[in-house]
Amino acid sequence: MNKLEELKKIIDSLNNFAIVSHTSPDGDSMGSILSLYNLLIDLNKNVDVFVEGQAPYKFSYLSGFYNIKNISQSNSRYDCLFVLDCGDEDRLGECKDLLNRTDIIINIDHHITNNSFGNINIIDAKASSVGEILFELYKNLNYKITKEIAECLYTSIVSDTGGFKFSNTSSKTMRIVADLIDTGINFTNIYYRIMDLKTLNGIKLISKVTSTLKIYLDGKVATMKLTKQMLEECQTKEDEAGELVNIVRDIESVEVGILIKEVDIDTYKISFRSKDYFDVKDIALKYGGGGHIKAAGCTIKNKSIDEIEKELIDEIKKAWVKYNEWNN
Repeated sequence: MNKLEELKKIIDSLNNFAIVSHTSPDGDSMGSILSLYNLLIDLNKNVDVFVEGQAPYKFSYLSGFYNIKNISQSNSRYDCLFVLDCGDEDRLGECKDLLNRTDIIINIDHHITNNSFGNINIIDAKASSVGEILFELYKNLNYKITKEIAECLYTSIVSDTGGFKFSNTSSKTMRIVADLIDTGINFTNIYYRIMDLKTLNGIKLISKVTSTLKIYLDGKVATMKLTKQMLEECQTKEDEAGELVNIVRDIESVEVGILIKEVDIDTYKISFRSKDYFDVKDIALKYGGGGHIKAAGCTIKNKSIDEIEKELIDEIKKAWVKYNEWNN
């Protein structure tokens, strides 16, 4: 029995499912988990979908958004747990407890660093997003992709391709998007909400964050910082300002952009982006993180924000020396 047949048997024969993704969910994780939630609901299954903390309000247009639960709201046991867009168990945060409350773990992901922690692992590092993988699974399993599911999958793909600007966008990606548009989704409105929409307070936050901009390596590397104090002063959330890390990467000369975000006392989430050739995943891996060649992240604790910035720049300088040696 191949993986597709196993998956079909599990979905058809079991009744109680849970769905979860990584901490600090982004558009790919939100679109993916809600597409699967809607699919399983359409199949008359019992489904709980979880995120750690609060789901980003910018995705509230997605069907099922208001049914998302916090892990503290449930101690149930499930027949099967779907883990989507999550490279390893630790990225689940508090939701990691769900792994102990199920008989079957199905791990669906597109991160090359995924450690295959599921009973069934469906990993495609060439896919633009988990949404792209799910589209093909739904089609191959002959499940109906409704307009609501299509909106979720489109959200997933648009988010992880940077609005089709990133190099992970393929001709297959665009053919899938065409099929999703054919379901009647309001694709222009969804695109605007994901890529362009910002609140007034979000714009104020952008101003504060860009004021921290620093340039290194003759303009090839740039950093910005986001503190909890900035969020409080602007009375806003990070997602109201869009993808801040993309702002620093999009500077003309910059190859690597870094956003250092304070999430707790002496705890910082680092987001890396590269433009053409630098593998930021390798830097993230040094700190227990992971991701893709051009988009990666990690968490660093027990250091100040300035210490972290200096250390990251030193690591990138070392990697750059090796890169130049390999290419000379």
